[in-house]
Amino acid sequence: MSALLVLVLGVACVAVVSSGSPEETSGADPGEGSEGGTGEAEETVGMGEPGTVGQWEVTVDDIETSTTYGDEFSTEEAQGEFKLVSLTVENIGEEATTFDESGVYLIEDDGNRHSSTTTLAEDSLFLEQINPGNEVSGTAVVDVPEGTEIDSVEIEDIGSLEGPLVIEMP
Repeated sequence: MSALLVLVLGVACVAVVSSGSPEETSGADPGEGSEGGTGEAEETVGMGEPGTVGQWEVTVDDIETSTTYGDEFSTEEAQGEFKLVSLTVENIGEEATTFDESGVYLIEDDGNRHSSTTTLAEDSLFLEQINPGNEVSGTAVVDVPEGTEIDSVEIEDIGSLEGPLVIEMP
């Protein structure tokens, strides 16, 4: 029980340290090279192009829209509609570490920021441990209001204070 409490507190501390205030993140124009939490400029790439954040090289391969998501064991219905963000993630660091889909956000052109939903589907990237040099592909699921137009995707390394990777939509 105490090990679980330590784990929960550790994750909470990382979340508090790595998340900026809404003023710091929601109004920033990804094309302006705004600065992240440690003063390092964020990287901006296009859809299908690899970019780095922390010890990750991440490519957003595709974004699809659906009203349901899941597999044969569990299917969820969206409150609005799901944006299914297909990612390829490679550990470019020197040690095994955990990538988590909770660091994936969809940004509208007016600055609204939508966070991913944790799922336990087969292709989920929930707390995915990846060894150096290995890569995995999976899906981050974001529940947004119907008809939402996405301007960009932000990906944070939840274990780093570095600014996010920004993927601009075509």
